[in-house]
Amino acid sequence: MKKLVLLFVSLAMIGLTSCSKDEEEKVSTIVNVKVTNKGKAEAGVTVCLFSEQAGFNSPFFTPFHADRKIITESDGVARFELQNVFDLDAVRKQTTFYFGVFKGSDTDPTVLGKTAVTIKKGETKTVEITL
Repeated sequence: MKKLVLLFVSLAMIGLTSCSKDEEEKVSTIVNVKVTNKGKAEAGVTVCLFSEQAGFNSPFFTPFHADRKIITESDGVARFELQNVFDLDAVRKQTTFYFGVFKGSDTDPTVLGKTAVTIKKGETKTVEITL
């Protein structure tokens, strides 16, 4: 009986220790993209995020190939919360992302504005796209 109780206590301690370590590794990495037109914030604008493989000169820099799309809020900001595993480059410790605002269809768009940002895990950066 004592061995069984000791086993359960040991397993509980191991479980709690590994949970606290997982929580420490979660770090927010955020890019805020502010969209303005003639100095005023633009709400309701779709901002497209692209990885390094689909930069400005790539034929894949179109809304159809965007990795993520977010609509700006009333303050003109689209908030992109980046995931450590899927979005950020673990080898180089920093990643460059491209952002664009388009008009027209997904397959034949016109670029209204664009910007790029290089970010490291745990940083929060704000960039602006002027239409």
